Amino acid sequence: MIYFDNAATTQPLFSPYIFYNPSSPHQLGIKAERALRNARSQITSCLVANNSASSSIAARTSLTSGDLLFTSGGTESNNLAIIGYSLANYRQPVVISCAQYEHPSLIAPMRYAMQRYGQMQDTSTASMTVLSHVNHETGDINDIAQIAADIKAGNSSAIIFVDGAQGFCKERICLDMIDLYSFSSHKVHGPHGVGGLWMRKGVKLSPLVHGGEQENGLRSGTENVEGVVQLAEVVSSLHVNMDKNRSHISKINTIMRSLQEELPHTTVNTLSSNTSPYILNMSFIGVKGEILTHALSEQGLCVSMGAACRSRKTGKTALELMGFSPEIAASAIRFSFSHLNTEEEAHTAKALVLANVLKLRKMKGL
Repeated sequence: MIYFDNAATTQPLFSPYIFYNPSSPHQLGIKAERALRNARSQITSCLVANNSASSSIAARTSLTSGDLLFTSGGTESNNLAIIGYSLANYRQPVVISCAQYEHPSLIAPMRYAMQRYGQMQDTSTASMTVLSHVNHETGDINDIAQIAADIKAGNSSAIIFVDGAQGFCKERICLDMIDLYSFSSHKVHGPHGVGGLWMRKGVKLSPLVHGGEQENGLRSGTENVEGVVQLAEVVSSLHVNMDKNRSHISKINTIMRSLQEELPHTTVNTLSSNTSPYILNMSFIGVKGEILTHALSEQGLCVSMGAACRSRKTGKTALELMGFSPEIAASAIRFSFSHLNTEEEAHTAKALVLANVLKLRKMKGL
């Protein structure tokens, strides 16, 4: 099998075994608590080092002093950021701004918050602006630093929340003006059931899960120490090799992208020229994405039609919400890559796509 659906989930790389409860007072509990603390420090250090524009000591100190909370995954992190912020600031109408084509784990909690605590608007005066670092469908990279600077120039108290699921450990980011940043373990070869939310000091959130007051009282429940330690190991490895991995992925992306030159009526779907090589969205006009995806799967190539979380939803697709035509959206498939993929796999995958598109088009008389 050739696995080109890494934006959905990735293959785990490490598997340490630490099952002790970090809240227990005995020696093994203390060992687990120490492992958890070290992992938190390890990941925070990588976030600070990855910060592309933090040249000042003050900026780096601000990042290091922020709180890194561990959750069950990116979806919980996003819910905690959006609903937790709305709960903590309910005395004032909460205005949340976000593009409608963002990931469902951002849109759904925003709608929930809108119904109960405030309103959702597309406005530069929003009290919270939510956006992704890398778009999960097209790979477009948002200029987070510029967007944050523009928003805070007009509203210095605005909260900027960035979903880093598709950019974490893959693309460099400036967090100097970011207040909340989420990430997901299984998107970067870590275990399922682990995620994180970094929050700047001073940002107020209310917990969604109550109980033992773990994670600074913002996320009760026994921490997944084994998963967190595993994630920290993966993050450290990917951070060191970030530029090398990106260069490798770019070659794979180029091979697959060349389908546009060899197949007529084929488009690469992006909103800008600044895209991550890890995600490539293409439309093969005349061939439904669903049919092509199943045909490729039967021949050993795993791709998708977009975010797995959208697969059960009805209504307009993310591409349509971005402004792409229904024809482009219906014929789109998403390739998403990992540093574990090879150029040989890309050449094989390209040949499979080429043959199947030609075959399916011929069957339709195109």
